[in-house]
Amino acid sequence: MLRATLIDDFGLKPLRAPADEDLHDLVAERYEQTTTIATSKLDFDEWDQAFATNRLLASATLDRLRHNAYCLELDGPSYRDPKVAPAPKIQRDNVKANRQRQSSNDNDNHPPQPL
Repeated sequence: MLRATLIDDFGLKPLRAPADEDLHDLVAERYEQTTTIATSKLDFDEWDQAFATNRLLASATLDRLRHNAYCLELDGPSYRDPKVAPAPKIQRDNVKANRQRQSSNDNDNHPPQPL
């Protein structure tokens, strides 16, 4: 038996038979014997949605996972949020050149003031 099993992002798609029974069997076999870690974006009261055809099996599986378990709830921004890419170098150089031209044009239109 594996020392630890990780079930990541549980509930992204509903389980259909026989996958729902297979998962329950896996959790039941490991129950109080070894470590099982599950991550999910579903709250516990939403887990029955993942076992769409057998909500009783969802309850039994969740009971085994939660018994004597440490439950951690993470809250905060996602590390998977899209990041804004920096502008390409050519575009940055064009912006810089346009600013320099604009600055020199401004100086041509307004002669320096006497001190």
